[in-house]
Amino acid sequence: MPKKNKDKMRARPVNMKINTRIVISSVLCIVVPIIIIGIWATYFASSISSYFDISSVNTNSYSLINQIQWYQTISGISDVLTSSSTDEKKLESIEKTASQLEAIGSYIYIEKGGEVIYCTTADESSVFENAAAVADFDSSENAYYFTESGLLIVNHARADSGSYLILITGNNYSVPDISQKSQGGSVTGKITANTIIFCAVIAVTFILSITIISLMVSKTIITPIKKIMRGANEIANGNLDYKIDYESTNELGQLSQSFNTMRLRIKESNEKQAKADMRQKQMIAGLAHDLRTPLTSVKGYVEGLRDGIADTPEKQKRYIDIIYSSTCDTQKMLDDLFTISNLELGGITLSREKVTIDDVTNYAREIAQELAESDFDFEINNYTKTNPVLSVDTDKFVRVIDNIISNSVKYRKQGVRGKITLTVSEYTHTVIFEIKDNGMGVDQESLPQIFDMSFRADKARTNVRDGSGLGLAVCKEIVELHGGMIWAQSELGQGLSIFISLPTFGEQEP
Repeated sequence: MPKKNKDKMRARPVNMKINTRIVISSVLCIVVPIIIIGIWATYFASSISSYFDISSVNTNSYSLINQIQWYQTISGISDVLTSSSTDEKKLESIEKTASQLEAIGSYIYIEKGGEVIYCTTADESSVFENAAAVADFDSSENAYYFTESGLLIVNHARADSGSYLILITGNNYSVPDISQKSQGGSVTGKITANTIIFCAVIAVTFILSITIISLMVSKTIITPIKKIMRGANEIANGNLDYKIDYESTNELGQLSQSFNTMRLRIKESNEKQAKADMRQKQMIAGLAHDLRTPLTSVKGYVEGLRDGIADTPEKQKRYIDIIYSSTCDTQKMLDDLFTISNLELGGITLSREKVTIDDVTNYAREIAQELAESDFDFEINNYTKTNPVLSVDTDKFVRVIDNIISNSVKYRKQGVRGKITLTVSEYTHTVIFEIKDNGMGVDQESLPQIFDMSFRADKARTNVRDGSGLGLAVCKEIVELHGGMIWAQSELGQGLSIFISLPTFGEQEP
């Protein structure tokens, strides 16, 4: 047999459900003993038959077995007479039985409604005379006589067609001396002994079968449970690389798979938490660096004012302007950090209102005038057809657009006139905004991180005044709070495209 097929055959018991195993074991605990007992009963019956031959009368000497044989013989004759067979077949069967009884000196007489069906002798009266010699009897009543004078049995078999009288007698029947109980005692002893053995075999068979089957079934359940317990202890002790080695489709296999899945998820969660902690540390370190620059500037210029270095009104005004600007930079960084914290903690709620795409593009045109002063071109492409409606918090959505545009201005190419393009596209139940610039762009390695709090394209963090690096992280939190998505596409030196997808709420009413 191919190895693959053998593996499949081995896998079937492993995959068997626990409930199915319990049911099968319960059935086997009943069926197996019954089969064994049936085999033993067959042997016991054959043993009894071989020793005592209770199927038919074979002796005219009284014993307990002989009495049972007569009962069975009379019962057999009655069954034949009351059966639905034809009279010819009934007579044929009776003659066969009668010949065995007549061979040991018995006489048989059968009649139905006064009509003789069978008689051992031609002289019917001789049968009744022999019967009367054994004992006084009433032919209308059933009777069994086993005496020193002989044997007499009177029996009636009732059928739908009428009642049969069966009379069997024999004068040469012998009854042992009552003082000699060896024969009866021997027979009774043998039956009792065999009965005790039979009952003992039944009890032992049931006990052994239930014990063996229970041990076999419990082993198939306890073994995987131990594996699962060992794995659970390893996971509880922090060993997240330990895999529970038990594969099955049954309940224990599913439990094992659940533990393995839980282990992987905990491991993945721990790794994510470790990365988040690292990013948080990097962000805190970066913000500490960023805050030190404006604070150092403020401190230096305040000392210059205090020490009288700014000894002219012009110098004093320039010092105060720099102090004010540095203070504003510090406040902006703290505001961004506060916003990020509140968004992540769910401390900010949205004040939604319905705005159309035309409202968004009108606001974008106002930005275009401001960008022109910074040597930037601003282009708007509105490809929507139905002027769809958005449900947004306008203040926060405006902040998203301002942060993205500020980011484009911050990372413009030196010596190249900047350009920002706003493209609006309409889809089923969705509007996608694309804000594209022609700035420095982002390399593919850094692109997935630009929405992280700890990311900043200015690795050296030399241009602190351009921002804290939290602007795009704030955008991501606000867009997702609106039920939207934000992502980016870029190539280093080819500019950056920020995409925002928001759900729509139908068309603007005319």
